[in-house]
Amino acid sequence: MAQYAFDDPMAGGVRSTRRSGGGGWKALFWLIIAATGVGFAGYVFLVPYQKAMSALNARSTELGEERATSKQLTIERDQLKTDVEKLSAAASSKAAVESKRKGTAEELGTQLKTAVEGLGATVVSANGRIAMSLPVDKIIDTNGIDVSEPGRALLKIFAGVVKNTPGGIKIKARFSPAVPAKELRELFKTAGELSAVRSARVMSVLNDAGLAPDRLTIIGEAERPRPAPKLKKGMVPPPPPTERVDIEIEPE
Repeated sequence: MAQYAFDDPMAGGVRSTRRSGGGGWKALFWLIIAATGVGFAGYVFLVPYQKAMSALNARSTELGEERATSKQLTIERDQLKTDVEKLSAAASSKAAVESKRKGTAEELGTQLKTAVEGLGATVVSANGRIAMSLPVDKIIDTNGIDVSEPGRALLKIFAGVVKNTPGGIKIKARFSPAVPAKELRELFKTAGELSAVRSARVMSVLNDAGLAPDRLTIIGEAERPRPAPKLKKGMVPPPPPTERVDIEIEPE
């Protein structure tokens, strides 16, 4: 019986299981120890890694913002540069046009002086404009209204000099505050009315001489009153302002 019991497979199996069970607990123990070590090592590695990644992300965000700001500044700088170049070009163009206009005015003023100053007109050129001044008695007929024959001849010369130079022409009928002469009072109540009619007659002559109507403009302008000078004993008072017609040209 003892021998059978010793040889029983079940008995042998129990003994084998007990031995292997002790080894399994040991293996599990060491496995836990190993896992703990790996976990600790992972923790030691993971914390600095997360900090480094956080810093990297923050720096990347900063660099992105800096690049966006730099790009915007570059766009604004380029736009400002373009605006400055446009303004500079416009200023240069305007200066060139103004210089050309002044040159044309000086040349035209010289031609007019040569042509009409000997006939009683006065020509002044300044700031790109030319003004021809004519006393009334040099251009208006003895009736006080119409353009005289010498005045017509002078205006035709004027038109011949300026007709090929583009630009507006203003006819300024200047008049004194005095009432019209006795023989004209029935027709005109004020000196302004009389001067306006004279200017219209001058414009008509210039139109007939070849100047287009759209270049001609009539402007009435009264002489500014001058303060009476203090006269010493024996001094002669100055004559009243002379009525005249001014013709102003502004070349383009």
